Order: sequence, then structure tokens, then C-alpha cells
Amino acid sequence: MKLAINNIGKNTPWFWACLGSLICWLLTSLLLSKLDFQSLLVNAALASLLTIVSLGQMFAMTSGDGGIDLSIPYTITLAAFLSFGIIQGSESNLILGMSVVAGVGIVIGFLNAISIITFKIPPIIATMAIGFIVNSGVLVYSSSFSSNKTSAVLTTIANGRLLGIPLIILFVLALILIIAFVFAKMSYGRAITAVGQNRLAAFFAGINVNRTIMIAYMISGLLAAVGGALIGARIDGAFLEMGQSYMLQSVGAVVIGGTLVSGGKASTVGTAFGALMLTLMVTLMVISRLPIGIQYIIEGIILILVLIIDKPHTESD
Repeated sequence: MKLAINNIGKNTPWFWACLGSLICWLLTSLLLSKLDFQSLLVNAALASLLTIVSLGQMFAMTSGDGGIDLSIPYTITLAAFLSFGIIQGSESNLILGMSVVAGVGIVIGFLNAISIITFKIPPIIATMAIGFIVNSGVLVYSSSFSSNKTSAVLTTIANGRLLGIPLIILFVLALILIIAFVFAKMSYGRAITAVGQNRLAAFFAGINVNRTIMIAYMISGLLAAVGGALIGARIDGAFLEMGQSYMLQSVGAVVIGGTLVSGGKASTVGTAFGALMLTLMVTLMVISRLPIGIQYIIEGIILILVLIIDKPHTESD
């Protein structure tokens, strides 16, 4: 039985997250007394926003050495404010606004990487420190913030539908395919996997380890920023600490999805299912009217169980 569980984890790391999502949806349907595919689509749309951010987190974690990007929630918040403040509801400002948002995300990722690579600061501490600096920027910028409009294009992507399917889901599916292709076919995907498994061996294999790590954190910052702009468009506004819930949820989605905590192995599809599972689980607990404290405890227990299941798998690799 233990061998069979380990084989499932190795061959299809997304299996448990997929199964968990199905169970959460069925339990929710049971409480609502109907098998509602519409509610599944709504939850999948919400999970898509988490997926964008989590895919960036996945790059940081895959790079190894305890690589977790804790600057993500602050990047999300800053990106949302910037997208509203620059675009100002004018489509002519869309390219400029999103270029600034993307650029800021990349710069934040670059600063994270410099702190980790050059100053040898542990990733958790480095990214948290950079996050606090970013948060200071948010406080300064928001103090003179006046716009409450973003681009209609962003709003359509975040809230629109095509043939009944939320556009944000289609957007994320395209993103998943691109990232899956990077890991499966491109040299960078092989490089970051090798670096996460063994940095010294990767160095002797001719891989530029520092550059690989830097790109991983820059991608994390970029996806957090894009996610922030779309989150702001979906809720039609930006407010302080709006990205805070994404700090642990992005880590949880990646871990539940089958990406190794120790680095060196990513699961793109699993991350998406992990985000869906967490979103459905929150919906289930809200419908069950569980106190918020109990909800946090349940989420924590699930993460611990996933780590316990993943431990022998990690050691065997």
C-alpha cells in the first residue's frame, strides 16, 4: 500500500490535489443538495487567480534551498494599486500600466534574488524583508491614491465569459500550457530542476546556477504582479493587505499540487489543482459555517498531512 501511494505521487503528483478537489466539490454539492457545475466554474475562476500567483511560487520553490517567496502578497497589493493608478480607466494607458506592473514585479524578484545570491540570506528571510520594503512603497503610494477604475480589458479577462466559461480560466489554462512546455522542453526548465536537486552538481554540469535562481524569482515576481492586476480588476478595486491571504495559500497550492518542498521537481498541473482544492475547501467550510479559526486549523492540518505523505517520496528521490 505504501509503495502504491509513493508510485502515485511520483508518476502523477497532481493526483491527490485532483482527488481532494473532487471530494470538496461533491461535499459542497451534498450540502447544497444539488450537483452544481456552475458553482464549480465559479470556484475554478477564483482558483485561477490563486493559480497565477502559485505558479510563480512554484518557480521559487523548484529552485531549491528552501526557496519560498514571501514577498508575493506585497507585490500583489502594489501591482493592484499601480494598475488602477496608471490606467485610470483608459484603454490607451493599458500597455503602459501593465508594462509598469510587470516591470515592478520583475524588479522585486530581482531584488529577492540579489539578497539570496549575493548576500547569502535565506530565501524566507530575504523575500520577507524585500516584502516589507515593498509594503512601505504601497503605503506611500496609496496615501495619494485617487483612481477607482482599471482597464475594461483586464475587467473582461477577470470577470468575462466565453461560451459560458470564465475567461480567466482560459487565460490560466494557456499559462499552464506555456509553463508546462518550459519545464518539459526548454533548457531553462531542465536547468532549474537540476539546480533544485543539487546546486553543486548543476554547476559542474555547466549550468549558470545564479542566473537560473535569479530568473526563478523574477518569474515569481512577474506572475505575482500580473495576478495582482487581475485580482484588482476582478474585485474592482485595490486596498491595503489585499494580497495577504495569498502568502500561505500560494505555498499550500504548490505543496499540495506535488512540487517537492526540497526543490528540484515541479508540478504545473498539480499546482493548478492545488489552488482549486484550497478554493473549494474554503467554500465548503464557509457553507458549513465553520468559525474562521477552525478553518485555519483545518487548512494547516491538511498541509501537514501533505508534507508527511511527501516526506518519504522526497527522501527516495
